[in-house]
Amino acid sequence: MQKLFKDNPWFFGVFAAFLLIGIGLLTYPQGDLLIRLNDHRTAFADQFFQLFTRVGEGYGYAVVFLILLVYKRRAAWGVPLLGIGVSLVAWVTKALFHQPRPYRYFEQQGLLAQLDFIPGIEMHKGLTSFPSGHTMAAFALFSFLAFCFPRKPWLSLTCVIAALLVGVSRMYLVQHFFKDVYTGALLGVTLGAIAYQLLNQIEQKLVLKV
Repeated sequence: MQKLFKDNPWFFGVFAAFLLIGIGLLTYPQGDLLIRLNDHRTAFADQFFQLFTRVGEGYGYAVVFLILLVYKRRAAWGVPLLGIGVSLVAWVTKALFHQPRPYRYFEQQGLLAQLDFIPGIEMHKGLTSFPSGHTMAAFALFSFLAFCFPRKPWLSLTCVIAALLVGVSRMYLVQHFFKDVYTGALLGVTLGAIAYQLLNQIEQKLVLKV
């Protein structure tokens, strides 16, 4: 694990900064950040985040799978397995914590009138808010991709920024609270690191057999 940190200083540096800043943001009353984001909506951001949030879905995994299939064939097969792992962890944690989505929370608090929802967006209203599955999926995918190409600052920065933008999109679209995004990011990077380490161990065993 120490080698992983050493090989990816840019990714972990930005991620650590996010975690530290996030500690402060977690002290805000639940919902405040979403209301502030909602107050600063723009037409461009509406379109951008509606599209970019899909990076945390199967589309993003398909693109990364194809990229790795070209440049690191063995690593590519870790992508669908990572997707399965993320889905399982997201399902278990959401069922365990049973937290209301922002729409339901604001409805219960009588604060829906303060929000201006983007037309056409399907608002999730169940008890599946914590943690953010999209954020977890994005951080798992992009951390894994960055780890597969160590010591490449431009790629590390691109990956961590892309994952962060997916997290922001979930709040901008009023689908998750910051605590959901924060925890999803932590779980995602953890899963990405585990997947990469397992892949390394498998490759080493294959080399020894040859």
